[in-house]
Amino acid sequence: MNSVLIALLAAGESRRMGQPKLCLPWNDTSVLGHLLSQWREAGAEKILVVHPQELQSPVVLELDRLNVPPNQRTPTLAPERGMMGSVVTAAGRAVQDPSLTHLVIALGDQPHLRPETLQNLLLACKTSPETIIRMIFNDKPGHPIALPSQLLPDLTQTTAATLRDFLGLQKTPILDLTCDDSGVLLDMDTPDDYVRAIQLNGGSFHTLS
Repeated sequence: MNSVLIALLAAGESRRMGQPKLCLPWNDTSVLGHLLSQWREAGAEKILVVHPQELQSPVVLELDRLNVPPNQRTPTLAPERGMMGSVVTAAGRAVQDPSLTHLVIALGDQPHLRPETLQNLLLACKTSPETIIRMIFNDKPGHPIALPSQLLPDLTQTTAATLRDFLGLQKTPILDLTCDDSGVLLDMDTPDDYVRAIQLNGGSFHTLS
């Protein structure tokens, strides 16, 4: 899967959660640690974590604890743009790699996704290299989403407020992958969301040591 870059968006402020959600416990590691392992196990070899600019932020310290190398992380270049700032930052890194067919935008707060969901997305990137690939549950698109490389130069320069706004201006073919993973529609913004995500994961986890 060398032709795909997974961008884990981890630069949010977690205001509604009340604490850094990517540092919350998940199984025997953190949410961030689980996401990194899960994508690697799915077959992803190129991963980029877009994190806050503050070098002593909890997410950056967690990246240090997880021994994530410098070439697999980058600070968001436009924190004032929220999620879109992280997307544009990831696109800027992705355009430097001519071998890529897709940039996968993966939310940093979806540790509950089923492994087969990630595997199916990566397989679709391999078989449909010039196509936007969306995960669909109950006729609703969710995340992650794969963006073909031909969109990336424009994405680095866009002034669109959201990724949805940007994609609405494109004429690139879209492949919708229907799945039975309701987690593609859930991200963890609040403590209640965290509980629901844990329930999707089987209902239990171990506390970080």
